Amino acid sequence: MIPPGYPAQARPSTVRPLWALAGPALGAFLAAGLLTAPVGPLVSAITRDLGLSTSGMTAIVVAQYVVATVALVAPGYLLGRRWPTAIALPALALLVIGSVVSAFAPGTALFAVGRVIVGLGVGTAAGAALALASQLGRWRSRARLVLGLALGAALLLGPVAGGMLAQALSWRTVLLADVLVATVALISTTVSGIAMWVLRPSQHSPPATPAAATPRPGATRIGGPGH
Repeated sequence: MIPPGYPAQARPSTVRPLWALAGPALGAFLAAGLLTAPVGPLVSAITRDLGLSTSGMTAIVVAQYVVATVALVAPGYLLGRRWPTAIALPALALLVIGSVVSAFAPGTALFAVGRVIVGLGVGTAAGAALALASQLGRWRSRARLVLGLALGAALLLGPVAGGMLAQALSWRTVLLADVLVATVALISTTVSGIAMWVLRPSQHSPPATPAAATPRPGATRIGGPGH
């Protein structure tokens, strides 16, 4: 509540430090790479080991992942503008959990569940990173540009990196690498969130309204009756 006599001030826009973007941006980079990673040798290795056809892999696994990812980008962005760390942390945790479930899934059903969990995490994490990039003050435009270029590069590198690792090692190793990257992003986001909480500016309350002078009992008012 604003005391009488003081004009109402517009709520200042939130400005986050540049380093706060590191964790969510890494999660968004991984999310973009995972979106296109199933194209190429990686998906061939998964369909062979799990006994799926290419059409079955697309319908059961890839489509569900894409739908879950796209559906949560907008909510992640809107909520991330207000609570970037609180939104990014559970999103990255879902990414870690879903990747672990997918990497150790013995069959198609559990693998599909794991990919849906990953999709929910990466969609929310990408939205939170985009929201945070818009709150960096004078760094905002450059951060958006760099983040956009990084996401575009991740879309192109996803099939290449995933295919090379799948051919050299196994598709399960690729998913475990995703766990490692997501864990680094989770730790970085946790540290930056704690730092922002510690370094947050103190909010000063507006100055109190000066109290009106009250005449003392028995005091004679100048210019009053009888004078």
